[in-house]
Amino acid sequence: MKKFIALVLTLALAVSLCACSDKPAGQTASFTVPMDDSTYTYTAPTDADGETVTLPGGSVIALAAEQTSLDNGADALLWKGIQNFASSFGYTAESHPAADSSVEAAEAALREAAESGAPLVVCRGEAMAQAMFNIQNNYPGVHYLLFDGEPHNDTYTNYTSASNVHCVLFQEEQAGYLAGYAAVTEGYTQLGFIGADEVPGIVRYVTGFMQGAEYAAEQQGLTVNLRTWFTGTYQAGDETTNRMLDWCNNGTTLLFVSGGNLVASAIDAANETTSENTVRVLAADYDQTGLSDVMLGSAIKCYSSAVQQELYEFFSGNATWGQATAGQSEKVGYTTGAVALAGPYWRYEQLSQRDYERLYEQLRNSVLKVDSYADMRTLPDTPSVTIDQQN
Repeated sequence: MKKFIALVLTLALAVSLCACSDKPAGQTASFTVPMDDSTYTYTAPTDADGETVTLPGGSVIALAAEQTSLDNGADALLWKGIQNFASSFGYTAESHPAADSSVEAAEAALREAAESGAPLVVCRGEAMAQAMFNIQNNYPGVHYLLFDGEPHNDTYTNYTSASNVHCVLFQEEQAGYLAGYAAVTEGYTQLGFIGADEVPGIVRYVTGFMQGAEYAAEQQGLTVNLRTWFTGTYQAGDETTNRMLDWCNNGTTLLFVSGGNLVASAIDAANETTSENTVRVLAADYDQTGLSDVMLGSAIKCYSSAVQQELYEFFSGNATWGQATAGQSEKVGYTTGAVALAGPYWRYEQLSQRDYERLYEQLRNSVLKVDSYADMRTLPDTPSVTIDQQN
């Protein structure tokens, strides 16, 4: 195992490796370093007398899903979180999947959920964000919890959240940092990043990846090369696979992929490479490590834990958004355990789980800093990592 001199801490780490977690208000608890979002179940805080704070229960929580299937993916994790919360606190969970990926289908699913009698509708994604802009004032008795987006018009010139809407935005640069650090710590110095589109969320992944790779390279005295490419599509396909395969046959040994189903092309490229080097893949957003043996890991957003924490805040506030949350957007990341390296398939050989805990605590306590970038025109200073932006 490589020694991490710069990671020596005087912090007492009371951590476990089974869930994404936060310290609820009113409860004294150790922070849990996140790894497995799928197993998380929110624990209600206790009052001054040590009694568990209960919720009234009885009402419906509706998910308007951008995905047509809830078998896997980000919406599936939201759905699992809603179901876990409903089971724990006496609510009923209902899902309303969209018919397809269009804004029109998203709006239909939102309207169906709003008309179901649920006081709160949960949703995520860009199609839902645009649909939300259209209907957020049509159902005054309904509240909304929107992940990965903010209500906006179809030209992206007007972003407006009504007082019955609360938005949750993950800090992708923080998840990307973990991926970059892990990749270089594992010894990969010829890196590739493939994003579906040059949009802020995906840009934050790659610029965080640069910063994490830089820190690991500095520690180990390495020089790293990183190619970047935005495909313009969220779908896997022969053209995308062949571009990745060309990289792999010409030195790239690790591909970090963000957006849609691009990970399928990365897996194909890794399997088809004729290079003598073994190529591995890192995925983004949710745990996709189990898709193939060539997957090294996943840098994830903890959807299940995040939605459970937000649901508790909503229902403990008399089923309404409070002054600090109504019509507001909230960024979540290290401090609430909302981003992580997925742990059920821990395939890192040089980065131990203990090393990961230490790194996470340093990031969470701002011993290490990760900057956010919205586009590729201005990039972080990475003297140990050479960036090759390709069109």
